[in-house]
Amino acid sequence: MNSGPKKILLVGAKGVVGRWVHRALKADHTVIAAGLEEPLEADELQLDLTDTEAVQQALHRLGPLDAVVSTAGRAHFRALANVTAAPLATSVYGLGLQDKLMGQVNLALAAREVLKPGGSITLTSGTTSTEPILGGSALSMVNGALESWVRAAATELPQGWRINVVSPSLVEGTPAASCAAFPGFERVSGPRVALAYLRCLFSGINGHVIRI
Repeated sequence: MNSGPKKILLVGAKGVVGRWVHRALKADHTVIAAGLEEPLEADELQLDLTDTEAVQQALHRLGPLDAVVSTAGRAHFRALANVTAAPLATSVYGLGLQDKLMGQVNLALAAREVLKPGGSITLTSGTTSTEPILGGSALSMVNGALESWVRAAATELPQGWRINVVSPSLVEGTPAASCAAFPGFERVSGPRVALAYLRCLFSGINGHVIRI
């Protein structure tokens, strides 16, 4: 990606990770903040990753874009003993598969329609792809699948496009209730997490999983 100010869509901008990424980008770039919450500012956008049609429409309204970044994605915590075999629509795993996994995959696929040549896509997985936690089988599944998909997708992108994924551990600002599910895990500073996204955006790497 060439130097100079960029137009970047940041999905999940009000989340724990997204706030740090937004802070790192907004001084030098045009950042379009999007997320599940109602917009608080005139230039913010409400966007649900599970609504593929709405995502496609939003991208076409906003494009062309230099980059698309997602720090969004939901999945259930549930002890495996309480997970039963079920169709996707009623499965405990359904939210993670439809939101954090396919929501981000579909965002990346749709972004190809509006991404400028040389642009980039950055998605977010999480430490449970390689470091499992009790009750986190849904997270491990979707995070691992997302990382594998990004590595494969990177080999087929035309026009100099790049795609990468950041896999953060617990991030500064994570609510105490969520931290309790990760006993013994290091708390990563917000600025350090933001640097991983800047690397994905501006260093030229492609198909990487950055673990922090």
